[in-house]
Amino acid sequence: MKLSLIVQTPGKWEGKAISIKLSQFVIGRDPSCHLRPANLLVSKRHCVLLLKGNRAFVRDLDSTNGTFINDQPVESEIELHDRDCLKVGTVAFGIRIEEAAPVPKPAPLPQADVPTLSTEEEEAATLLLSLQDEAPRADSSVDQDGVPTGSTVLENLGPHFSAGESTKPAETKPTEGQPPPKSGEADTSKAAKALLEKYIRRPRA
Repeated sequence: MKLSLIVQTPGKWEGKAISIKLSQFVIGRDPSCHLRPANLLVSKRHCVLLLKGNRAFVRDLDSTNGTFINDQPVESEIELHDRDCLKVGTVAFGIRIEEAAPVPKPAPLPQADVPTLSTEEEEAATLLLSLQDEAPRADSSVDQDGVPTGSTVLENLGPHFSAGESTKPAETKPTEGQPPPKSGEADTSKAAKALLEKYIRRPRA
């Protein structure tokens, strides 16, 4: 809280602001007083302003001509409010009370944004880590860039074929009680075999 007295008596000091920073601020003509108006109607020790926490009070010190707040005599002690009028003898002051601005709390330091992974990204990251942890296969070969070499055609043809096995389809023997395959079915098997051999022999890009 900040307490000030604004001189309202006409004259060269009218409008002057007097800041009250002491917890006990005495007004009077005595040399020991903090504010000494040059007015014979002001007692040597006229009144005292008291600061108590965030509140301000005025107490009359048994002055001859009295102390007034808003033209009401102060009999003992009374609390002051902003824009009150304090009169000491014939000298008038305006009361100005300003609340102290709250000290702003320091802003927290900005935290670096930590990217979060979605469930799919987490699963993909886990899969990549597991692949890196796996030891390379003994029968696999890679070039200088780490790209696997060798044919993968046979591995992609399906479960009936694997590397190192003959590409000739296994002959199916008729079981007992079943008729031999028709000629049309045999022709279809031959056409599929020819197409497969042509695909295998095709030059690679």
